[in-house]
Amino acid sequence: MEHATTIFWKSFVKHPRQTGAIAPSSRYLARAMLAQTDLSHTTFVIELGPGTGAFTEVILAALPPGASFLAIERNPELATFLRRRLPQVQVICDNAAHLRRYTAAHPTPPTAIFCGLPLSWLSSDERRAILDAVADVLPPGSTFTMFQYVHAAWTPPGRQVHRELACRFRRIGRSTTWWNLPPAYVVHCVR
Repeated sequence: MEHATTIFWKSFVKHPRQTGAIAPSSRYLARAMLAQTDLSHTTFVIELGPGTGAFTEVILAALPPGASFLAIERNPELATFLRRRLPQVQVICDNAAHLRRYTAAHPTPPTAIFCGLPLSWLSSDERRAILDAVADVLPPGSTFTMFQYVHAAWTPPGRQVHRELACRFRRIGRSTTWWNLPPAYVVHCVR
């Protein structure tokens, strides 16, 4: 099996706007993504844009036995890689905007959604569709955690991401991780 960095780099070269970065997220960013979410009693969690699984492994380690884990990855090569690497995760190859299709059949709603998608790189229509789907499937009190790159924070699309989050969620935390390529900040929201 190819190394995660190799498959990620190939994905970036083929689909730079979908991949959004030149390297997989660091373990520091993965820890920051989970720092404000207690998954010890979770029955169902979702990850959007798992890529090669940098966050997926950390989420898996935090889940209790028997919890369901759904990952939605749009890139077929990355979805195939992740299925082989972490077979205990249900990996769907689709657009995250179609999230409702995959949660409707689950007996309980998700208690947390983690997002590794480059939201500020997506078109405003696609970004809205994804955030609407996330807000639609999360019950009150559940969490949505995402990251964006520091350099994108003050761009018009980066500011738009924050306005759209504010319309759907209550933001309860933000932290910056400098040990990532590129540096990133995590936004933790509650529905």
